[in-house]
Amino acid sequence: MMTYTTIAVIYNPNSTGSSKVLAEKFEAQLSQKLPGQKIELIATEYAGHAKELAYSIAKDSQNPLVISSSGDGGYSEVVNGAMQAQQEGYTITTGLLPAGNANDHFHNLHDEDIVELIIAGKSKKIDLLKVVGTEDGKELQYYAHSYIGVGLTPKIAKELNKTKLNAFKETWLVAKLLFTVKSIRLKVGDKVRNYESIIFSNVDRMSKYLTVSQPSEVTDGKFEVTIFRRRNKLQLIQVLLKASVIGVKEDSQAETFSFETVDKTLLQADGEIMMLDGKTECTVTIEKQILNCVV
Repeated sequence: MMTYTTIAVIYNPNSTGSSKVLAEKFEAQLSQKLPGQKIELIATEYAGHAKELAYSIAKDSQNPLVISSSGDGGYSEVVNGAMQAQQEGYTITTGLLPAGNANDHFHNLHDEDIVELIIAGKSKKIDLLKVVGTEDGKELQYYAHSYIGVGLTPKIAKELNKTKLNAFKETWLVAKLLFTVKSIRLKVGDKVRNYESIIFSNVDRMSKYLTVSQPSEVTDGKFEVTIFRRRNKLQLIQVLLKASVIGVKEDSQAETFSFETVDKTLLQADGEIMMLDGKTECTVTIEKQILNCVV
């Protein structure tokens, strides 16, 4: 059995979801089955706090397990804190309790009870996406456990995160947004073109109901690239309906993908929104089996 020096559960006390409830339920279950295990419940206090907490816990504890009771965005903060610690030579394992709207990472990877996995000492090393660019003139480096997107996806993500989803509601929200959102201009290779969206994914499904690639693998050292080129609105709605019903096939697999922005461009990584500078090069890569997590 894996012995953790501490198990920390990070949750958002102001979440409209079940963040705190899941954290408390998890603590009660694990305490009953592992009575000698140190378990901490830690509430976040502001945006970005989960990243700071994960980094600090990794520095202060020899072999911690940090669980995020959150959606994809909260877990993304924990993952980036973990990676910051790993780059400095510290050891950390992560895990997730699904307390968000979409929970893409959880639904794509988890098929066993996390308490039983911890008791059995099971964990797995998975790939992470990494994006490098500039934001407000400063270097941007961010890790993503599930997907990175430019174009429509960051704008749609803001709306999808505001409401509880079902397949019809998600597709309807996306369709409405299509009539107000403009395509983006990117230089890929030596040509500038208009794109509705480019998605770099490590999982099959995005926002629970949209299948953006055929079955993918989180340990193969590659990511899927799905490109939505500029279309008229009706054609784009047809493509998105297809993605929600039967899925679309990715355009390619890659280990690295570079593009240059023409204007300021929104980017999202696991639901976290960033703004890339205009006229800046951005590169997406894969870090093979770099994150140890309980899945």
